[in-house]
Amino acid sequence: MTIPASLEQLIGHPAATPTTPDWDEIYSEYGLVFPPDYQVFVERYPPVEFYEFLVVYHPTAPRWNLFRGLRPQIEDAKEYLQRTRRSAGGFDPQTGLTIPAGPPVDYSFYPEPGGLVPWGVTVNGQKCLWLTHEDPERWTVVIADDYLGWWHYRGPLTHFLRDILAARFICPIFGDHFPEEWVDFDIKQNTDQTPPKW
Repeated sequence: MTIPASLEQLIGHPAATPTTPDWDEIYSEYGLVFPPDYQVFVERYPPVEFYEFLVVYHPTAPRWNLFRGLRPQIEDAKEYLQRTRRSAGGFDPQTGLTIPAGPPVDYSFYPEPGGLVPWGVTVNGQKCLWLTHEDPERWTVVIADDYLGWWHYRGPLTHFLRDILAARFICPIFGDHFPEEWVDFDIKQNTDQTPPKW
C-alpha cells in the first residue's frame, strides 16, 4: 500500500529522512504489526503536524514519539470511554456515505485483541486511534472526545488524512469547520527535539 498522491502533495517532499523503524523489533517488544500504509508513511516522513491542529505520531522520532505516548494516551482514552460511550457516527470511504450515530460503543484497548491503539492527538486533546484487527490492512480509524463521543472512519489512516483534508466529510469530533478554518496554518514536518507545544 502506498501513500495517497494527494496527501503527499499536501505534505510535500520529506524535510528530513527519519530513522527507519525496526518493525521486527517493534513486533517483538509490543506484539504489533502496523498497517502497511502507516509503515510507508513514517519511513518517508518525520512526525507531521497538520495546521497546528492534528499530529501523527512517529515510532522513531524524539518528538511526538508513538511509543512514548502509548500508555498515557491509552489511559486517557479509557477515561474518555468511562465518561461517554456515545456513538458520533462515522464515514465509509468505500461508499462515500456518512454513517449515522448508533448504539453506545464498547471498545477494548491494546494489548487486548482488537483493542484501540493511539496514532495521534489534536490540539484540543481528542484521541486519534486505530481500531485494530488481526489483519493490519483492516485497521481503521477512531476519533474520541470525552464529551462528543466516538467517531469511526472505516478505512486506513492515510486515506482518513487524505479525505478529511480534502473536506470529503465532516468529523464532528474535530468540529464543523476543520480544515477550512485552519488552513492559514502550515503543514509542518517536525524534525527537532524540542517538547511539543501541546
